[in-house]
Amino acid sequence: MPTLCAPPPAQRRESRPAEKVKSSYQPHLDGLRCLAIFGVLFEHFGVTFPALLRFGPLSVRFFFVLSGYFITLSLWKMQSEIINSNSGSFLPVCRFYLARFLRIGPPFYLALAIGALFGIEEVRTNFLWLATFQANNYIAFEGYWPEAISHFWSLAVQEQFYIVWPVIVLTLPKRWFLPTMAGFILFGLVFRIYCISTAAPTLVRWVTLFGCFDSFAVGALVAYLRQARLLDRMRFLSRTTLFAMPLAAFGCFFLGRALMTLPETNIFLSLTESVDAVFLAWLLAISLGGINGIYGRFLSWAPVVYVGKISYGIYVYHVFVIILVSPLLIPYGLSVDHFATARILVLLAVTLALSSLSWHFLEQPFLAWKEALKSPRLKPTFKPAPSLPLMAR
Repeated sequence: MPTLCAPPPAQRRESRPAEKVKSSYQPHLDGLRCLAIFGVLFEHFGVTFPALLRFGPLSVRFFFVLSGYFITLSLWKMQSEIINSNSGSFLPVCRFYLARFLRIGPPFYLALAIGALFGIEEVRTNFLWLATFQANNYIAFEGYWPEAISHFWSLAVQEQFYIVWPVIVLTLPKRWFLPTMAGFILFGLVFRIYCISTAAPTLVRWVTLFGCFDSFAVGALVAYLRQARLLDRMRFLSRTTLFAMPLAAFGCFFLGRALMTLPETNIFLSLTESVDAVFLAWLLAISLGGINGIYGRFLSWAPVVYVGKISYGIYVYHVFVIILVSPLLIPYGLSVDHFATARILVLLAVTLALSSLSWHFLEQPFLAWKEALKSPRLKPTFKPAPSLPLMAR
């Protein structure tokens, strides 16, 4: 509320920084990104875990859930901007796509350039597939797992998701949002069941957008629950319910790890991503409410948060670091079979250093351009608006 008396100039100067500090940024979400990216690194660096603790594939799905959450919120902001400005939807939608490209494109194309210049054959021969974000479809079409470029499948899925999701969110009536998300979640499960029952290649089930859509929908569903303030009511649930929720979530975590050990022809394998989604939805929901205690302090610890911030670069560069740096370590006795821990530490250090340089000198300048695309005049609400045609009426 406005005050009756204006504060003296000194007080006004002191109050401005406090206003800038206030934001919706939650550092522990970057902490979760840190844990997720280390799950991927452990998987690719050759760190072995018991089957019930293997969380590399789950980590990739967590990034999908986060994308579904944040992109849905971003689109609702844009929807409010369109309605409030009454200027049509064409320019805001174009800004959205350009902002996504500015975030994803620079490190991705730098990695492709590095791979091509340093003679990684799978980059050179499949450059067009990679550059157009079709690595997942290439893998599904060829039916084999190209180690050097395999990690690009998830980036292709994300980019394809970014293309189709605005059409869905901006044109979907509010009353149909929850049923539609439930439909996408069910669709992902049915698609995987169909692939297994028809003996379709395993990679089709795993790397195509159809097989991943339910993960994005779970993130969007959490976004809806937060905007409807239903997540805020979780703390008012009974003690029995609050005690049972984490037990059920971690039960889904271990069930998902157990399902991954099933043969590829077992129909129950299709449930893996579905039970993983329950765990990831719970993890994201409690994180949005704030995490306290030792776990919360760890996730908000500056080094952990920093690794989460540069996690995209880590994901993009780490496979090429393995390919290009590993041969240089062999003369020093560091290999998969000898001094494996030292080898992993060197690869990790190089990956973190390269990703940090990329973050400060490549990604942040483009992120500044991305932020400049946002309209400074409007402060749109986060409430999902009714159905909106994608183009101006």
